[in-house]
Amino acid sequence: MDIIDAQLHLPRPWSQWAHGDESYPHLLSEVVLAQMDAAGVDAAVLVSHPDVAPVEWCKAAVTRHPGRLATVLTLDETSPDIAGQVARAREEPGVLGLRVNIAFPPAAVERLRAGAYEKLLTAAEQHRMPVCFLASGVLSDVAPVAHAHPELPVVIDHMGLNQPPFAPADEPPWRDLGQLLSLAELPNVFVKLSGAPTLSTRAYPYPDVWPHLLQILDAFGTDRCMWATDQHRVFGRLHGFDPVPRYPGYHSYAQGLHYLLDQPELSTSERTALFGGTTRRIMGWPPAQSPAAESHRLAN
Repeated sequence: MDIIDAQLHLPRPWSQWAHGDESYPHLLSEVVLAQMDAAGVDAAVLVSHPDVAPVEWCKAAVTRHPGRLATVLTLDETSPDIAGQVARAREEPGVLGLRVNIAFPPAAVERLRAGAYEKLLTAAEQHRMPVCFLASGVLSDVAPVAHAHPELPVVIDHMGLNQPPFAPADEPPWRDLGQLLSLAELPNVFVKLSGAPTLSTRAYPYPDVWPHLLQILDAFGTDRCMWATDQHRVFGRLHGFDPVPRYPGYHSYAQGLHYLLDQPELSTSERTALFGGTTRRIMGWPPAQSPAAESHRLAN
């Protein structure tokens, strides 16, 4: 079965790298691939971020490993040529979509309401380019976007919930789940189940998480949900951030996979969709055809 992590950033090794900036992104991609291999993950989508994972680094990783890595770009929506940038990104191999952060700083959502992202969103809709929204705490602002752009695939990162360690969980952690579930009536809205174990107060396999995920799966269906981890946030290994201490939701990459992969209530067809099928279909990422990529897929 094809297993795709729909959201990773590039990690930051804690040891110093003295071999130049040009080779540093290659090191990061090799670290990612080693972690994926160890956990049994076939492919992953790298989400770019100006501070965490610059566009150039993500593109370098995708170019080096096109069968196993793809990327979602964060573009400057204020650029006069933003429509052209979106069109060009659509044609770049391995670029699957765009990322918009309206969760922070607080002014970001105000700019969305004022129409600052309209040129980007209109161009993305025109080119059928999915847009992933970091909208934790401001989920209610996603519905107007989905209504205004019915042909635009809108993907909700992290289930739209505040998650540790860089954002404290809500009290209770699943407080805004109802807002997410209300978006299920909009057929162009999709959900990444990323970071769910960080909201657990129990040890692996996080049994208190499943009832909430089941509500999401019942509302959206596995054909509109994608498994993802955002695992380097969990590790605290992100470029530009200090290492974070272990916290109750800390978990290994393998645990971030198997808490859900081994869930007995999921059928084979549901697993196939959730762990790769939906991501490939919605993000437009066909399986790799290279002999090396095929060999890796068959080995797993």
